[in-house]
Amino acid sequence: DEDDDDDEEEEEEEEFDDADSGSSLPDLEGSTISNIDDLIGFAQAKARAKAKDSKGGDTTIGGGTWEDENWAKAVPRVDETTGEALDFDDILEGGVVLIANPAKFCSDLVDEDDIEEKPKGKGSSFLGGLFDDPFPQSDKNPNFAGSISLALLAKFGITLPPSPDLGPDRRADLLPVVLLMDRDPVKGCQAVLMNRRTGNLMGDLPPSIFETTDASDNAGDGGFSPHPLSAFMIQPLWWAGSSPGGNSMDEENPSNRGGGLKAIDMVHACPYVNGSVPLAKSDGLYWGGNPVQAQEAMKDGRLEKPLSGFDFKFFIQTTRWLPSQLEQEIKDGTWYVATVSKEVLFRSRDRLGAKRAKPLWTEIIELLGDEYKHIRDQLYGEE
Repeated sequence: DEDDDDDEEEEEEEEFDDADSGSSLPDLEGSTISNIDDLIGFAQAKARAKAKDSKGGDTTIGGGTWEDENWAKAVPRVDETTGEALDFDDILEGGVVLIANPAKFCSDLVDEDDIEEKPKGKGSSFLGGLFDDPFPQSDKNPNFAGSISLALLAKFGITLPPSPDLGPDRRADLLPVVLLMDRDPVKGCQAVLMNRRTGNLMGDLPPSIFETTDASDNAGDGGFSPHPLSAFMIQPLWWAGSSPGGNSMDEENPSNRGGGLKAIDMVHACPYVNGSVPLAKSDGLYWGGNPVQAQEAMKDGRLEKPLSGFDFKFFIQTTRWLPSQLEQEIKDGTWYVATVSKEVLFRSRDRLGAKRAKPLWTEIIELLGDEYKHIRDQLYGEE
């Protein structure tokens, strides 16, 4: 009998071990969770199903897969039916995303055809010949750093072409991913750099710049007032580019309307923020508005579900191009143009324990499909 009891105990232990083994979490309806992205995707799918059930709709999660919310699609420059080049008026609308071509930023990846012939020093002047390189390299050497535009690098806070010594992920972090805000035939284009943090949080900013005239009315006992942006305290403050941001001379900037701050731009997913404008080609994103009022708008009952601070991004400064300058850069191959889902653009990319989060540039290039695989392989090699 004792032997039978021991056998039963061993069987129970084996069943427990089987149920408890592996990296999957229990009771996930057959889903396997092996990383944080899988867990987030599962939680989002369950939230959508719950929302549909509460509204009396279909409770299935059909159409709510990870792929439905995490995507990137290349914007064609040629009409598929006629074969004619599309007008930039049809391509460059608010909400499109510009993804850097690494060959225009990394000197070791420069296309040989893009390297201009450099004049020889001989015969130009005595001093010119005196300082000629006695061991000149071939003009077709793709490591020729002079073929990279330093002005282009400086626009995005890069001092030197990202070196292979940095590693592929760090180089990808430095390659700009830019969300176009506006295109004007007279003023040019304006955008925000999506993958450059300042190192500060919104809570680090002095509360006085957000306070309104009735701030004293909200003071509690002892005259203490809560931070006017309490819902956004832990949100990162992003660096949008090297050009000055919204100011009093730029009254058309939606961040200057609705009581918004003239020094800070806001991109978000809430249609009920005062003064904000929709970005036509985005995945439900809006530009500008009053960040203080946004804290109430994010709980508006008309929303399908309440938003959180993670549905908002805050920027200082901006990126600007002169009229026709961006268009020429696209013609020269500096940028790939795409539409990208809000989930991808807004995903938190903080370090996940020992695991480094995937750079935004890398994820978008991968989501664009096989036609862009060779672009990714330039940084990461073939895997």
